[in-house]
Amino acid sequence: MHRPPQPRPLTPTVRTGPPRRGRRGALAALAAASTAALVLLGAVPASAVPLWHGAASGGTAVFAGNECPAPGALSIETDGAGDYFRFQKSVGTYRCEVRGVRVDGTGYAFAENATYWVGWEQNLGFTSTGPEGDWVSWQWKSYPNADQNYPLLMRVDNGRLYLTYVAPGGVWTTLWSTPVEAGIWNDIALGIHTSSSETGGWVELYYNGIQQTFSDGSTRYTGRTWDSANQPKWGAYDRDNTAYEIVNRVRDPRIGTTLGDVS
Repeated sequence: MHRPPQPRPLTPTVRTGPPRRGRRGALAALAAASTAALVLLGAVPASAVPLWHGAASGGTAVFAGNECPAPGALSIETDGAGDYFRFQKSVGTYRCEVRGVRVDGTGYAFAENATYWVGWEQNLGFTSTGPEGDWVSWQWKSYPNADQNYPLLMRVDNGRLYLTYVAPGGVWTTLWSTPVEAGIWNDIALGIHTSSSETGGWVELYYNGIQQTFSDGSTRYTGRTWDSANQPKWGAYDRDNTAYEIVNRVRDPRIGTTLGDVS
């Protein structure tokens, strides 16, 4: 992952704080309200059962691959709300990430022309307010890289969280951003319809239970979201500067085919 150099602020700031529970309940309430409406109409959907639930109690084997070189570490820790994954990218390395997921012990193969919802709670240890530049907390990564190395990224920079779409040819578009603080749990749910056509795929975003509006004024951004084969990656990846330690905490990552599956 590379991009042209950009100006950097001068003074790094590292912020830490006690983790707090995210607001996945707001998404659950939204899904419950939708279910209630369907009941009134006489159509009751099947109960929400995700394709995959990466509970930290299942250990790191719930992920298909671990890309966290020493002295960095992927560990399981706990707070008052339960277990979570702690990604610690070390000084001198680019990443501490997991790649893909395992369903019944086997790496799950995502498909083109399908709709997936990816949900998780995130607690950032570092919001990048210094010369270290931005870092990536989540990727929709292409394997092997062809026209799009990573169609979708969630980046942290200068006290903000960004959702970025990367078109073929490496053109970056910031779809959305919001202020973010270190040490606070926040809920994320991304809907992705996979397509290798630039007009066939789409993405939607819910943040702390509220559907977000993108930079073009829509709540569903159309673009190319599939390139050869794609997998989600969680963790911490600093593509510009390896001189800083970065921590990211992730709780209850889930993948399903509806918003209700990951709420």
